[in-house]
Amino acid sequence: MWQRENSRLAENVKRIKSVQDKFVNSQNLQKEGRALVGEGILMKVCRKKPKQRAFFLFNDILVYGQVVISGRKYSQQKIIPLNEIKITPSKDTPENPYAWLISSPKKSFVVRANSDRERQEWLAHLDRCIRYACGGTNSQHSAVAAHWVPDDKADTCMHCRSSKFSAYNRRHHCRNCGLIICDGCSKRRFLLPHLDSKPVRICDACHVKLNNPNLDESRPTQRDRAADSSDSDGEEGPAQFAPVPATFYQNVENL
Repeated sequence: MWQRENSRLAENVKRIKSVQDKFVNSQNLQKEGRALVGEGILMKVCRKKPKQRAFFLFNDILVYGQVVISGRKYSQQKIIPLNEIKITPSKDTPENPYAWLISSPKKSFVVRANSDRERQEWLAHLDRCIRYACGGTNSQHSAVAAHWVPDDKADTCMHCRSSKFSAYNRRHHCRNCGLIICDGCSKRRFLLPHLDSKPVRICDACHVKLNNPNLDESRPTQRDRAADSSDSDGEEGPAQFAPVPATFYQNVENL
């Protein structure tokens, strides 16, 4: 019995080292009690267009990064503690089928799987691991980052609805609600501690709302709109690789 347990632990250490070695400038992923639960390639809905990202689910963190060489090399490593993550299934659309929203204090974005079955597998394992990381509950951080509306969803400012975007009139995103706004509607700054230690850009509507928390805000917000938005995490990646089915090594209950 103990030999089988030692073999399982050794295999887990080997898998984690393999993931760490495949990342350019990886953080140390080896930690006592940490287990790699599964991995796979998902499409992350970014500001400009969806991009392939490699995701690695551990029992306490979610790691992802840009695919440089499929199955062999990754870059731009990002790590999110599971006790800060909230997952929300998205309604299927022609543009984003099999999708769900990942929310956290620093980053919020939409990802999509290759099939509904794969999505259900990811959601089930994510839910179990989040509960495990939260000590048996599913209570996450109260403040999460807004997921940004992709750039191609708005040709005009979503606040004033009159300023048309161009090469000279750039798009900006409100850090509080995620809407696409013009420079004139986003002159204000506000301290959002879960995002940054310095005040960040917000739209005029959020400035009023944040400074008057008891105000009954009737204007539609980001969360009233379709959840097909995202953040951006780097420069344009290389050509897309062929889809790779997700692999799950173990259930968190067996750790």
